[in-house]
Amino acid sequence: RRPVARRADRASRRNRQNRVRYANPDAYRYAYAVANAYRYAYAVANAYRYAYANANPDAYRYACAVANAYLRAASKSNRICPPPRQPVLDRENIASLDALSQLTLAEFAACGLREDGSVVCVGFVWREEADQTAAFSAISSGMHYFCVLRDDGAVSCQGESSFCETCAPEGAFSALSAGKQHACALNADGEAVCWGRNQDGRATPPPGARFSAIAAGGTHSCGIAEFGDLICWGWNGGGRSEPREGPFSALALGENHTCALRWDGAAFCQGDDSHGQASPPSTVFAQIAAGVNQTCGITPKGGLECWGVMPISDHSEKFASVSVGYGRTCALTAAGAPKCWPRGESRKDPTNGAFLSNPVEMFPLPAGGAAVAERVGYIMIYPPDGGEPRTALDLTERTRYVREGGMLSAALDPDFAQFPFIYIYWNTDEGDKDADVFEGRVSRFPMTRGGAIDADGELVILRLPQTGVNHFGGALRFGPDGMLYLGLGDRAEAGAGAESAPDLASLAGKIIRIDVRGATEETPYRAPPDNPFAGDPDARPEIWALGLRNPWRMSFAPNGDLVVADVGNALREEVSIAERGANLGWPLFEASRCAAQDASRCDGAEGYTFPIYEYPRGDGDCAIIGGMFAPDGKYIFGDYCSGRVWSLEQTAPDVWRANEIAELGYSPIAFGADADGTVYALNRFGYVTKVSE
Repeated sequence: RRPVARRADRASRRNRQNRVRYANPDAYRYAYAVANAYRYAYAVANAYRYAYANANPDAYRYACAVANAYLRAASKSNRICPPPRQPVLDRENIASLDALSQLTLAEFAACGLREDGSVVCVGFVWREEADQTAAFSAISSGMHYFCVLRDDGAVSCQGESSFCETCAPEGAFSALSAGKQHACALNADGEAVCWGRNQDGRATPPPGARFSAIAAGGTHSCGIAEFGDLICWGWNGGGRSEPREGPFSALALGENHTCALRWDGAAFCQGDDSHGQASPPSTVFAQIAAGVNQTCGITPKGGLECWGVMPISDHSEKFASVSVGYGRTCALTAAGAPKCWPRGESRKDPTNGAFLSNPVEMFPLPAGGAAVAERVGYIMIYPPDGGEPRTALDLTERTRYVREGGMLSAALDPDFAQFPFIYIYWNTDEGDKDADVFEGRVSRFPMTRGGAIDADGELVILRLPQTGVNHFGGALRFGPDGMLYLGLGDRAEAGAGAESAPDLASLAGKIIRIDVRGATEETPYRAPPDNPFAGDPDARPEIWALGLRNPWRMSFAPNGDLVVADVGNALREEVSIAERGANLGWPLFEASRCAAQDASRCDGAEGYTFPIYEYPRGDGDCAIIGGMFAPDGKYIFGDYCSGRVWSLEQTAPDVWRANEIAELGYSPIAFGADADGTVYALNRFGYVTKVSE
């Protein structure tokens, strides 16, 4: 079987490389040479297949620049030719930009255009050094990439490109707009040209149409056509893509809504209005901008008015323009300096309204204040008196921050006075790079009551060879028994998949339970003898429960039950109680529904633990975000796509009832608590919202 598998792998590799070879022979030969030097032939060909698909000279030059940066830095990162790391995006480094004529905000980066036509960026962003000598006239950013319009009309894009967002077409263009995962530009004839993700036709403009302005949003695109009419294409959820008679003079697209300015300066909006982002004030505007659940306008006198999830009214100085990003709004003053929101006084939570960068945990500290774990690799400390936050632990240079990877969870030792440690589950950049394998790790660090962490005191508790970009699980929790529990997804081990979830020889798709008391380098943990499979020679003794897909978050109930929220595949989202030895059913069952292609396999199946609560995918729901218990004993959880939050309570034996308690208008990524047990929803764009008393 092994020789057959190797032959199949070689054939697949050749097919992928050939697609690159025929698209751009020169680019392929260069990439292949770099790949051979670092034994990365397969990985480079796979990562660059989009860049060379259309023999794009700009994409080729960018690939060369990135590869050269890799050669110079000799980085140990397993990313392909990564650029040097840059600091996390926050209000301070955005403020370091100055003398800007334009500003654009991506999820983790901000880029500005200076008066001399040069580009300057802060945060996590890929940059091509050659571009710093070019002159540009416009800049626009999507979620993880940005595009620039050169003075000669050429478009160049850089960044992460899941749907070829950076594959800008050749030609001369007069206008440019980057959406979440697609971008559009206008050529000299006023025709729209779009590229990137084309789901629902968002990157397929109507043929023959001519436009004077163009905008790309989250799921749709719009242009101002002849006579100032508004024409849109793409998904029409909530009426965001409805055509409208003009005349309109300017437009801006958010992730789920459309706004435009009429000739008299009045704002018109349509689409999702869950936070009032499509309900503009009766004010005259000279400019308009839109983002995630937020819209802003600049008045003729330079004042700023914003409506949506973060209302702003600032007429203290004259603003030249405004940019709405992912959880941030920044306006440029007349001097070209950015002023950004939210500010501390606009949010009351344990972080005092600070900018957060993809937070995944928030918990109180023994001496007061809060700690926040950020996926990029930081543990941040927020003092109880509202003082300046500080970095307690910086693992960014060692963290594999890709897709669902990064720093995933953190937990304090429950007996912190005697055992002052913090435990972290994270994806590292270490591993066998020749095989594209990295190391998932549970690490222990010494920590003081005030939150100071000794980065040099790391003790590795558990090592997991991992591949891929998702289904790592992520919840690290101490139980009332003092044992450490970890939820692992079905791809949390190299070579694992859905079939690994019920396999007792693998830790993937499991909840494990280990004893870390008295941990040493020689014996970092013990498998408790009362674990359900401790005496089985064919099973991993660490296993507590099995049959999970991706248990991103779990929490212990007041009565000691381990409640886990397992993210579904295509049918259902579920909340279950993971008792000792429980099999939650994946991949045979998805919640209580049969997920097997052959449904007869589910007939008469026994020994499975079904959810205490489940809900279908649909009505905007797509992925459960497991929560935690509020002081009143109710379990708080949410959905990543709809932004809805529920409280779950038991009303009778085996009867559970969920009540919707909030609609956030953004995607919750986790839940945290303060010293009083009050529960907050955390969002990767930096929002922190109180959802319980």
